[in-house]
Formats: sequence, structure tokens, C-alpha cells
Amino acid sequence: MISFENINLTEGYIARHTPLGSGSPGREAAVIDIAQDLLLSYLQDSGKVDNISLKGGTAIRKFYAGKEGRFSLDLDFSIDDKYSDVVEKAFDFVSEIDGLRIGPFSYSVTERRNKWYIGLSSPYNDGDIFKTKLDFASYPWLEPVTLPLVPLPIHKNYGFEIPKIHTVRLEENMAEKIARLNRTSTARDMYDLNWLMETNDIARKIDKGLLRRLVVLKIWIDSFGMHCGNVFWRPAHSPSYFDPSRWLNNRTPKDVDSEDIGLLAVPSPTAEDLINRLRTNFDFLMDLDDVEKTIAKSNQKDRGLVIHALSELPGKRLDKGLY
Repeated sequence: MISFENINLTEGYIARHTPLGSGSPGREAAVIDIAQDLLLSYLQDSGKVDNISLKGGTAIRKFYAGKEGRFSLDLDFSIDDKYSDVVEKAFDFVSEIDGLRIGPFSYSVTERRNKWYIGLSSPYNDGDIFKTKLDFASYPWLEPVTLPLVPLPIHKNYGFEIPKIHTVRLEENMAEKIARLNRTSTARDMYDLNWLMETNDIARKIDKGLLRRLVVLKIWIDSFGMHCGNVFWRPAHSPSYFDPSRWLNNRTPKDVDSEDIGLLAVPSPTAEDLINRLRTNFDFLMDLDDVEKTIAKSNQKDRGLVIHALSELPGKRLDKGLY
């Protein structure tokens, strides 16, 4: 078991973990980033997350980007269990966190409008309670992996070796970000996707064919939903189709939240820069095969084709019980 008795944090260490020129928002993000490391280590070591896999922007920073990535304030998880109710699993998770203390950090949980938030208190909060949003999604389609965090200088001050953490496979994480960009223009998703494709050691390992297949399937299910046993992937919005040409080209700087951009990096990229890089980095999305072209039209009558495509994904985790 990990001992958290030797955590050594000071204002100086917090300052060195904060990106230069990022000001108070950067310092707050740095404090939350450290508190996330400690929380994830505790949950992994105690066996409380055996069926829960980290995803989203936080997973990209922790497992792939390290100091090169943006800080992500949210904790997004997938429940890796076909037979458990997501709401019940989420409640068990937050019950474990509420009232927890790890080193200098105290964790609390609040719910607002059916959303969970972790409150963080510590000597480094200047009297404020920092908030980080929690989100829980259903069963991952691909087998999750267990990865070490990218080493950072601050890790040496924790006084223990950070355990490997469960996370969704990168292609599935990316596909969800691409699917979200099919209906909105979030700067953080564009930033993360561009960084991954522009980092050669990572980009050359990405299975682009699998990523394309996942994208059209995610967008179809965002439109119509799908069941698998006790799991239900709910429709995220009204039906929408996937036109790669439109996805690559139908975005303007005014569509991107400028405040969101300001939290990405120092110096901040421009909206135009994010859009242009996205167009270059993801031109391979144009290469849909015939099955993907059909699914991309988002016609509900193609449910049988979608079920077959899901059942054939690597690992065949969805080869039974889909409807």
C-alpha cells in the first residue's frame, strides 16, 4: 500500500509546476493537477477504480503529454463493467472521495443539476475551494489499458512511486473528441487532437483506420443511442451526420470560445491556428470506406450495420447483446 505521509509540497514547488506567465489561473490549475495525481494514486492503490478508466483531456495530459500538454480541470471516466448501473457506480465513487484527505488536500463532493464536482481545499488555495468536474460514461468499446503517468519534476515530491492507472485506449478517447467537434467547436478538443497528431512518437502509433471507424460509430450512437445488456449509451443530441469535408472546413474563428482558448497554453494559440492545424492533421478522415460512408449518413435504419461494425471492433467486447 502507498504511504502518503512523505508528501513534500511548498509554495516554491507549486510555483515551479505552474506554467510561466499563466498567472493565478495557471497556479490554480497546477494545484488541481497535483491533487488529481494524489487522488488517482489513492484510488488505484486501494482498488477503488478497478472497473473505472480515466479518459478525456486529463488522460491525455497525464499519460501522453506531461508538461507539454494543457492542464485539464475535469476528471472524466468510463465505467468498465457491462453489468453495473453507471449512476450507482458514480455514487459509489463519489462516496469514496467525499471527506477524503490525502497529504495537504481535503476532498469534498457536491452535486448540482445532476453533475458531480470535487471540491479541493489545501494551504495552497488562498482560502478558496477549487472545483473540478466529474463525469461518468458507459462501458468503453475497446479494452482499456494501464499506463504510467508521464514523469514530471513535481512527482519527486510525492514521496511514493505513482502506480499505473487504468485509461481508455487513445483512439477511443480521440474519437470521442472528434465526435464532439462534429456538433461544437471546443478549443480544448482541437488543441488536444492537434497536439497528439503533431507529436511524432505518438502519432505514428495511432491506428488511423480504427480511429475513422470509431468516429462514424460514435457519431451514429450520439444520434440514436445503443444498448448492450445493462449498458445504455444515450443519444447526446438530435441526429447529425458526419461529412469529413464539412468537419474539416466548416469552422471559423468566431465559432471558437476565445475564453476557452486562453486556458489552453502560454502563449495561447489563435482560433485560426487551431482550425488550420486541425484541417491539416486530420485530412485522413476523408478516407472513409464504403461501410463508414453509409454509417456516416446517420440513418436509423442502418442500426443492423452499426451493430455488426461494433461487434467487429478489436477485442470484440461488443460481440453479444447489442440492440
